[in-house]
Amino acid sequence: MRLYTQIIEDGEGDSHAFRGLIKAYAAAERLADAEEFLKSYISSHPESSPAFYAYGYMLYLRDQDGEESLAKALSLDPANSLALNNMGAVLARKKLFPKAIEMVKKAISINPTELFFYQNLKSIYRALGKPDLFVDEYREYLLSGPASVAEGYGKTIATGLRQEGFKLYSQQKVAEAISAFSRMHQVYLEIRNVTGVVAALFSLGLLYEETGDIKNAEKYYREVLEINPGHIQAREKIKDFH
Repeated sequence: MRLYTQIIEDGEGDSHAFRGLIKAYAAAERLADAEEFLKSYISSHPESSPAFYAYGYMLYLRDQDGEESLAKALSLDPANSLALNNMGAVLARKKLFPKAIEMVKKAISINPTELFFYQNLKSIYRALGKPDLFVDEYREYLLSGPASVAEGYGKTIATGLRQEGFKLYSQQKVAEAISAFSRMHQVYLEIRNVTGVVAALFSLGLLYEETGDIKNAEKYYREVLEINPGHIQAREKIKDFH
């Protein structure tokens, strides 16, 4: 919290610094203190888009209406992607889904590397009752680009499949977990994310080993080593089989 405050008071705080500060206050259950800090800051920096974004974000976390503050942030800086994304979340909460989607997609177009923007979009589609739209759009971006946006969609889908796989495994549904991790592997291949591919292959090896299918387990461990010869765990697993 002190670090973010210092950065902001030194005049180097962008919207990410303000977001970090608000999240730190929220974790400490001190959002009322955050409000006082922001009011004071805004009074002396009335043209700060990041500060107005942070005020809107703070209100959003308190289940209050931050739309006015976020609109002010965007009037000062229309390219404030964090404000656009948060505005999308506020509008979705009001069930104004088309406008919410427009806002989040604009945020993604400005900063396609922020994965929580994609999570927000995915949650809006789910609230709209059309969760498949997210996967459909992922396929479109894979074909037409930009690649950076396809990657953001893909990583979000893969994360969901990973969580689904672990949940199924905890329920002792190993075959279904294997299916989830296989789909995760495919997505990482499609977006050419080597780290994700290796993680998926190793997980598949562990799952097949759990079922007693040593042949398939070894196959996946060897695929891991083909990509990353220095993967110690995969190498040890194969050694244990022989």
